[in-house]
Amino acid sequence: MTDANAALNVYLTGLRNQHAVETQVIGTIQNELSRMEPYPELHAKMRAEKARSTTQAARLDDLLAKHGTSKAIAKEMVSGAIATVAGFVHAGADDEVMKNVLAAIGFKAYEIGSYRALLILADAAGASEDKSVLEQSMKEEQETGDWLGSHLPGFVHAYVRQRSS
Repeated sequence: MTDANAALNVYLTGLRNQHAVETQVIGTIQNELSRMEPYPELHAKMRAEKARSTTQAARLDDLLAKHGTSKAIAKEMVSGAIATVAGFVHAGADDEVMKNVLAAIGFKAYEIGSYRALLILADAAGASEDKSVLEQSMKEEQETGDWLGSHLPGFVHAYVRQRSS
């Protein structure tokens, strides 16, 4: 196997992995959305984030198809199961929404790093034409991460108000 083929294989695996991540995000948000209703701004943002992740997964599908392959079904099933379990990890905890917001901030950092790695892999694999799609998704993840971080004080105060009611 040549270096170019090896790089392409690693890149395609990375695309599949990121697709599984987006699938997990969609499932996790779906499981948590109803519990965010007391926080209207967060609820609206997470509804939009679910739609955005669906779009990002479709973009990854398109990139995989362009390279003559597709997502890993087994990995998708495992990711979906993880999302279901993850949605119940904090369920019922008094501070569930706070824990979920903090986890989402950390997960955004993970996704940004994943897209950065995919950009490097795209270059190594000779798939530079894919970079604008990956950069768009990375920028969207950065925007959401920044939004969550900048709104954290408001979420904390809203949580305290909810607890004192």
